[in-house]
Amino acid sequence: MSLSLFLTIIIWLFILFSFVFSAIKGRKQRILPSFFVVACVTFFSLLQPCGKVLLTLGSLRITFDSLILGLRRSGVLVGTVFLSRLLVSSRVKRNGTTRNKLSVVFFYLNLLTEKKIPLKFGHVIEAIDSRLCEIWEKEIPETDETTDGLSDDAV
Repeated sequence: MSLSLFLTIIIWLFILFSFVFSAIKGRKQRILPSFFVVACVTFFSLLQPCGKVLLTLGSLRITFDSLILGLRRSGVLVGTVFLSRLLVSSRVKRNGTTRNKLSVVFFYLNLLTEKKIPLKFGHVIEAIDSRLCEIWEKEIPETDETTDGLSDDAV
């Protein structure tokens, strides 16, 4: 087995692991965009044939090396997205001011990504502005910036 094939298998096992772990944690994963990314990256990798020819479809030659390279590149991209969605949470467990600031950042990030912005040709700025105004009216979660994570006994 070549090193390239071995690395590609490891990357896809990592993706499977992060997807399963994410599902166990109850996180919602979008599969269709991931399949689309894998298909596009792999297809464009196949346009540069190198290595042993596996299949010929008209003028397109599907080669082993370009197929493995496309799967590895798309795997890195999809794996990074799965990993970031698994690790980034609005409920960050930090102490003090860091926790407070990160909590506010992730609060707004969750609000921005929870609903699609209806973009219409010629009205893009208005749609984004409208969505930001909706979010601005939401209440920021309460934070306690005075204690820096220390208990009342320690102050």
